Amino acid sequence: MAHDHVDGEIDRHEIRDTMPAVVQIVALQKKMFGNLSSAWTGSGTIVDPRGYILTNCHVANPRAMGMRSPAANRLGIAIMDRSDEPPALTFYADIVAQSPELDLAVLKISERMDGKSIRGLKLPFIPCGDSDEIELGDELSIFGFPGIGGETITFTSGNVSGFTKQRAVRARRAFIKTDATIAGGNSGGTAVDHQGLLVGIPTQAAAGEGINPVDARPVVDTNRDGRVDTRDTPMAIGGFINGLRPVNLAKPLMMEAGVKIKGVGVAKTRQAAKQAGNAGGLRGSVRKSAGRGATATMGEMVFSQRVNRSGLPIGANEVFASRSNQIFATFDFNDMRNGTKWQQTWSHNGKIISQQEDSWKNGPRGRMSLAIGGQRGGLPDGTYHLAVSAKGQILAEGDFAIGRRQEDNDTKLSGSVVDSRTGRGISGALVIALKPGVSVQQFVRSQSPDMAYTSIKTNRSGKFTFKKQLPRGQAYGLVAIARGYQDMVIEGGLRLAANTPEVAEMQPIPLHKG
Repeated sequence: MAHDHVDGEIDRHEIRDTMPAVVQIVALQKKMFGNLSSAWTGSGTIVDPRGYILTNCHVANPRAMGMRSPAANRLGIAIMDRSDEPPALTFYADIVAQSPELDLAVLKISERMDGKSIRGLKLPFIPCGDSDEIELGDELSIFGFPGIGGETITFTSGNVSGFTKQRAVRARRAFIKTDATIAGGNSGGTAVDHQGLLVGIPTQAAAGEGINPVDARPVVDTNRDGRVDTRDTPMAIGGFINGLRPVNLAKPLMMEAGVKIKGVGVAKTRQAAKQAGNAGGLRGSVRKSAGRGATATMGEMVFSQRVNRSGLPIGANEVFASRSNQIFATFDFNDMRNGTKWQQTWSHNGKIISQQEDSWKNGPRGRMSLAIGGQRGGLPDGTYHLAVSAKGQILAEGDFAIGRRQEDNDTKLSGSVVDSRTGRGISGALVIALKPGVSVQQFVRSQSPDMAYTSIKTNRSGKFTFKKQLPRGQAYGLVAIARGYQDMVIEGGLRLAANTPEVAEMQPIPLHKG
C-alpha cells in the first residue's frame, strides 16, 4: 500500500487505498413487526481481510463503558463503494474482544445481511503501523463517518500535536494529541500516517487526563427541510485538540481476537500488554504457559445481563435497571486443577444471600460465567457482591448494582446560551433537560412538563446552572428556547459519562435569530 511520498503532501493514492477499509458501524434495534432501525452509529477499520474490525468500545458496546444507551440487537457493518455515495449495510458483526478501560473493541464479521456465505472473505484492510515511531509535527489522515459529515465518508487531516499519559495505562503514550478535526461518529475510525499505516483510533474530543467535555451530539433542523436528521449541522462539542488511542495499545487485544498483525512478534506484543498496565480488558490477553505447581488465577469480572455461546458478556455494565431478572458474572481462569474445592458467595447490601461449594471440573484454563437471579419479579434493588474462592483464598471478586448505587454522585451542570452570530449571552432563555428515555420528538408533540428532568432560565449574562443535579451514565434530550430565536432541540444532547466530574460545564448553546 505504500507509495512515494513528499513530506507535507497527502498522497491521493494513499487516500484511495485507505477509504475501502473504513467502515460505518450501525447499532441495530429490532422494532415492531421485525424491522430494524439504527440506534447509534460509529466508525471502524478493517484490520484483517478475514473481516476483523478495530473500533472503540463505546461504539461497539457503550454499556460496557458505563454509558446508558438503548439496547442493540445486532451490529451492522456498512461498506463503502464510492467516496460520493453512502456506505451500504452489508454484514453483521459480533464483538470478539473488548477493553472498556482502553475504550477499544474488536469485531468480526459473522454473516452477510443477504444470507450468503462469508467463507473466504478477502476484504480490503489497513496494516498496522508503529505508533511509538510517530513524532510531533507528523501528518495524520483521519477517516470516518461523523454526523456533521452527512452520509458519506469524511476525510480530515492534521498534525501530531503531542502525547498524553493516563493513570490506568502505564504506556507513555496513552493518547496521541492531534489538531485534526474529530467529531461525533468519527469515534472508532481510522488515523493513518504518511505511509498509509494505521497508527491511531479517533477516540475522544479531548486528549488530556481529567478533561470531560459534555458529549453533545445535537441534531437540529439547520437546513430547514422540516426534518431533524444527519443532514443537519450539530452543535460543536468543543475543543480543537483531540485524542487518538495509539494502535500499539490495541495490538494485544487484536491478537487475542485472532487478528494477524504483520511484523509484530510475541515479545513486542507482550511488551504492549505490559504497558497497558491496569487496563482490565487486556488482562489475560497474552498468556504465558504455566508449569506444574503454578498458582491458580482468575481475571477481572464483567457483569452482564446475557452471555453468548462463547461465554462472552452481552450488555456489560456495573449498574442495571430495577427488576432486572438475571445477572451474569464472566471471568477468565488459569491454572485451576480439576477436583479442587471452590466456592461462590453472593451478597446483597452486605448480607450473604447465596453460598455454594463444588468441585472444580472446568479444566485448567478458560472462561466461566456464573449467574444470580431468575426468580419472578426480578432482583431487588441494591448493591451485589460476588466472591469466588478456592483453598480459603479469594481468586476473583466484583460488585454491581440494581437500580442506582447509593454512593453514586450526580453532576452539577452549568452552561450558557449565546447568540450564534455575536457569541453574546441571551438573557431569559429557557433550557430544559428531558428525562432519560424521553425523546425530543415526544416532548415537542406533547410539551408535557412531566417529561422534563429539570429546567432553568438563563441570567442576564446568558448563563445557567441546573438546580437539580443530573445522574451520571445517562443521556438527556436538550431543549433551548428564547424569544426572537429559533428553538433548538438536541436528541441525547447531554451524555454524562460515568467519570464526569461532580461539577461540569457544557459548551455554549448557540441559538440562531428567528
